[in-house]
Amino acid sequence: MPFHAIVGHRRQTALLARAIERGALPPTLLFAGPMGVGKWRVALATAQALNCLEPRRSPDRPLAVDACGTCRACERIARGIHVDVIAVEPDEKASIKIDVVRDVLSRTSYRPFEGRRRVVIVRDADTLEPQAQNALLKSLEEPPPATVFIMTTAVPGALLPTVRSRSMTLRFGRLTADEVSAVLVRDHEQTEPEARAVAAMADGSVGQALSFGSTDVAVLRETALLLLTQTAGRADVQGRLQAAGAVASSPSKKDRPREELAVVLRLAASMLRDIEAINAGADPRVLANPVAAAELRAIACDFGGDRAREAFVAVDRALVALGRNAGPKVVTEWLSMQI
Repeated sequence: MPFHAIVGHRRQTALLARAIERGALPPTLLFAGPMGVGKWRVALATAQALNCLEPRRSPDRPLAVDACGTCRACERIARGIHVDVIAVEPDEKASIKIDVVRDVLSRTSYRPFEGRRRVVIVRDADTLEPQAQNALLKSLEEPPPATVFIMTTAVPGALLPTVRSRSMTLRFGRLTADEVSAVLVRDHEQTEPEARAVAAMADGSVGQALSFGSTDVAVLRETALLLLTQTAGRADVQGRLQAAGAVASSPSKKDRPREELAVVLRLAASMLRDIEAINAGADPRVLANPVAAAELRAIACDFGGDRAREAFVAVDRALVALGRNAGPKVVTEWLSMQI
């Protein structure tokens, strides 16, 4: 997938394209950012741009150079069979051992066989065992001729300081809900309503969006909607606490897992944005939760004025507290009293 086909990360792809066009790409790159946002795809796009047989060059545009995506080299890289693009991934125990690294380094001692540049891409570099990281150090200090190392990680702090210091770090942020939705529709054959609903609770990660099953989506959406409907009419304290209990518990478990609760809260925030849009008379097509549009319209008047915005702020504060290990029960009870 060439740079121009990457969804989001325009600044990062533009920087990489400019460096490649100028012949100034650092020999060791560290792509750091949340899981599932597309770091691996950008790494493959970089390998394609370096080895494309018919590159597109536009020095006066953001993408100074890009791969065509259709030549023999681009296709082989996309399929994972290009001899000079070496992918290193964690094993079934979620680790990358020193023997694997030594094997890869032995292959980099020769000049590229098929392409102009050899590219070694390490997925989840934080899973490299300490011995494996140390084995990489010499090659990172003195990269073999015509070889580029690209490491991706969601936890850069897990890498040895000596590895980080020898790498040029490029930071990746989360995608927007619209960008996640676009990827789901284009690459994973989801309908637009389905994709938008899942993207609303994916926290900017395509990987997280794909991890939800249809049942998960429906249950979590109903839970978020319950929180809003139970508090919409400014119910008494007892009613609000009952709503909090329903959010904090799970049908199959006594307590809802923290990760699930975070998704419910993000969905509630997304629904509050939809309520703001409904109250403003916006086009229904902009709603992130179209399947719940009727229910949201029914309670929209209860969240008129500044209430929806204040509720959104409260949900955001609850998410921050949850991320700092506040107790889920405390968080949900506090939130139910605030919105």
